[in-house]
Amino acid sequence: ENTYLITAKPQLAEEISEHLQARKHKMITVQGERLQVISLALASQECEKLGICFSRDDLQQLYAGGLTIIPRIRSWNRTNEEDLVSLVQALGKIQGISMITFNEEAVPGDIKSLAYKLEGLNVPVGMFEFYPQQGLTNLAQLLGKNAVRIHCINEGELKKYNEQSAVERFNLAVSERNMRALYLRFFGMEQPENALDRGLKFVTQVKNNLLQAGFQIGAVQDLPGIPYSRWLILAVGLGVLGGGLLFLNRFVSPGWTALLGLVGLIGWAGLLFVQPLLARKLFALAAVIIFPVVAVTALVEEKKRTLIEAVTAFLKMVGISGIGALLMTGLLADKAFMLKLDQFSGVKVAHVVPLLIIPLYFFLKDSGKQLLTKLKKVLAAPLLVWYALAALALLVILVIYLLRTGNEAGILVSSWENKMRELLDTLLLVRPRTKEFLVGHPFMLILLYFGYTHRKMPLLILGVIGQISLVNTYAHLHTPLMISLLRSVHGLWLGILFGVLLILMIKATATWLAGRLADG
Repeated sequence: ENTYLITAKPQLAEEISEHLQARKHKMITVQGERLQVISLALASQECEKLGICFSRDDLQQLYAGGLTIIPRIRSWNRTNEEDLVSLVQALGKIQGISMITFNEEAVPGDIKSLAYKLEGLNVPVGMFEFYPQQGLTNLAQLLGKNAVRIHCINEGELKKYNEQSAVERFNLAVSERNMRALYLRFFGMEQPENALDRGLKFVTQVKNNLLQAGFQIGAVQDLPGIPYSRWLILAVGLGVLGGGLLFLNRFVSPGWTALLGLVGLIGWAGLLFVQPLLARKLFALAAVIIFPVVAVTALVEEKKRTLIEAVTAFLKMVGISGIGALLMTGLLADKAFMLKLDQFSGVKVAHVVPLLIIPLYFFLKDSGKQLLTKLKKVLAAPLLVWYALAALALLVILVIYLLRTGNEAGILVSSWENKMRELLDTLLLVRPRTKEFLVGHPFMLILLYFGYTHRKMPLLILGVIGQISLVNTYAHLHTPLMISLLRSVHGLWLGILFGVLLILMIKATATWLAGRLADG
């Protein structure tokens, strides 16, 4: 029932013995003339995930050949302080370590103790995208955010790819999600003796593709830190507060607005002093809610506009909404958000709240008796079947809309939309958001052109989606800002183009119908 480890290298046998002794495994080592045998009191199935050390001799040869070393550490049961000391000492003896990664679902041992010991190595920890590892985020924070994001294709997924599609996926991960390390698995490992040449060609393909895209290939480097100033954050937060007061000023007197502003300022400054991270995240969420609301309520009017006036009003609206994106980015400009050690909170809230506030604002825009009369009329109206069906349809649309925001969006993306996305990626380098250029922007432009009436409420809701999506694009702080900006620009010109075409089609159809009615 034992497992036997046999090697012709005395140094390797010594390293394995040291490693296993530190893990309190019972074993017997036998030194022969040519072979060293380690008898381990574990059955084979118990050894399946057992790490037995890193061969320093092999790693030294790799380092001498010009490669840096990235050990991947397995976890083990009942990890204690001695184990962590032994682990870090073993890592410290390896030359050329550029990063440390972990193999299991959880980082071994006490996180604080491990962080304290790893600090002396002064190398980043690797964080695999889409593979959360318990304790790793906390470890990276304790190491002063000294972390690197890695992208890989896991063994299960690899079966769905060939070399070319894998190269495209890696290129997208680096360019759009700021990955700074790639973990490559070779194709054709069912016949390992033939996989080396094919694997090396694959590595060369990935490298050349990234070089052509303007990236540099080299040893792992973590992101540079961003200077933090509480006074600057305070100033950025005042912009969010100002946007909120602009909206409130439509409902209350200037005196009340000033009083609310003073209360808001004291609350913002106090929260920033007591809980700076919470304050920044709350005001970042407020920024992406307030400014689309301010933009739409300020520029949607009942009067009709010319096409040029409608496009101009639309661009002004985008500019005001964009202030919210700018302030949110400023509030969360921190290495922790760029590495996804922390992230923008309230994605669903940011997508829903403006959709509730803006229609409600336009519905209740009138004041006094007219407002009360309108409310009474609505409450006293009979509930018709089509009202109920319309409400149900609206609820279904809202659920789909929410499911298509965030990481789980892929479930509801059809095959034709995937093909369209691939085409746009190829043609434009960065594809725009579908809900911006196909839904939100065109419908908002139509509304600005023809003017708002209560009958056009569905048009207003669809148009608001574009402004919400535009601002929330920048909540993906791990994505380079230039990529997000390019995505927004493509969404704008395509959205305006489709909007103008729809307006011309509506006018042409209306003229044709008027002519037919006149003839009839």
